[in-house]
Amino acid sequence: MHPLIEFLQSANNVWEKGGSLMPIIGLLSFYTYCLAFDLWLRLRTVIPKDLKAFPREKWGAFEGGGRVDRILRHCLADHKDPKETRRRFEQIRIADSSYLRRRIRFLLVLASAAPLIGLLGTVIGMLQTFDGLSMQDSYKMNQVASGISQALVTTQAGLLVAIPALAFIHLLQRRRKDWLHCINRLESLSIRQVRPSQL
Repeated sequence: MHPLIEFLQSANNVWEKGGSLMPIIGLLSFYTYCLAFDLWLRLRTVIPKDLKAFPREKWGAFEGGGRVDRILRHCLADHKDPKETRRRFEQIRIADSSYLRRRIRFLLVLASAAPLIGLLGTVIGMLQTFDGLSMQDSYKMNQVASGISQALVTTQAGLLVAIPALAFIHLLQRRRKDWLHCINRLESLSIRQVRPSQL
């Protein structure tokens, strides 16, 4: 049998053993990772790789569009005042920091909900197990086995969603810090361009 078909069959068996909470865990997992990858790709595309060693004579390299170019155009447009440049950069820094912090906190809530839903599945599975113990002998073992299986599978599924998600969120927090450092570096370079003689 092909390994992919075998994997899909075992995944389907696990899905069926998990009971009614598996679709909820699946949807939560899909939504969490879609949001996380979207945020990671946005941060990845806006942070210049060589910003730390970015020379002033190559300033025009950012003038091709994108988030960095829009920030520079906004902060340097129609004035030659370093104080105004700092004020505009501060506005962007506060807005971006607040947006990224809200998104990451929301992802933390979603990631934390996955093991809790798995725990709810554990409770439901154990209740089903105890119900099976009180039934007649002909149905007891099937009910007990089904309850134990649901209790274990939902817990495992919740943890499998949450643990990688928390690691991904840690990566996003590092990218957020890199982006804020990028804005600070852009501000420093912009102030030099506005009035290099004062620095």
